[in-house]
Amino acid sequence: MRSIRSILTAAVATLVVSGLLVAGALASSSKPSASSSMAGMTMSTKVTAESLRVALDNLFAEHAVLAMNATNAGVTGSKSFPAAAKTLDNNSVALSKAIASVYGTKAGDVFLNGKYMWRDHIKFFVAYTVATAKHDKAGQAKAVANLKRYTVTFGNFLAGATGLPKLAVQNDLLGHVLELKGQLDDYAAGNYTKAAADYHAAFNHMFMTADLVAGAIAKQKHLS
Repeated sequence: MRSIRSILTAAVATLVVSGLLVAGALASSSKPSASSSMAGMTMSTKVTAESLRVALDNLFAEHAVLAMNATNAGVTGSKSFPAAAKTLDNNSVALSKAIASVYGTKAGDVFLNGKYMWRDHIKFFVAYTVATAKHDKAGQAKAVANLKRYTVTFGNFLAGATGLPKLAVQNDLLGHVLELKGQLDDYAAGNYTKAAADYHAAFNHMFMTADLVAGAIAKQKHLS
């Protein structure tokens, strides 16, 4: 039987290699800010305020569900983890396309593959899952530190793009990170009733996040 470490390592290779390659390229370049990356992009005429809100509601909520399904499978060493991780990455790509539909393909790529951006935060959750399964406190602490750095970097990106207050966006992202972490901690400890409540809360939170982002974009871009 394959060890949990080998299962997770194989899945991680599939999940994040392309994101890491692009992140490295971005790090060696001029590191565009959210505002400079998204400024001047051509908005698709097919996007409406309602279609954007519905798309982001569905994709953000799906992200939370798929992330928790993947980490729950990973911490138990389930053979379903690689498939769950792949499905989660498909959702990430779909989210980046929703962003690209408004701000352009370059912005969608930065959203997805930039350093301490969307794919990176999933990589950090996988690292936390590995550490939790191994009871590696140092590994857990490192993953949490990286996730917190993500909330600042990615939060600044979203705030710069949408005009939302930086601190509000960062705090919303931190809430999401802590909810997913708490759900995994409770699941790993066998506190399944609490884990189920965490799951529900994290799912619902994503609708608030999506509505916040969609509303700001609709106002900024004068979507009807």
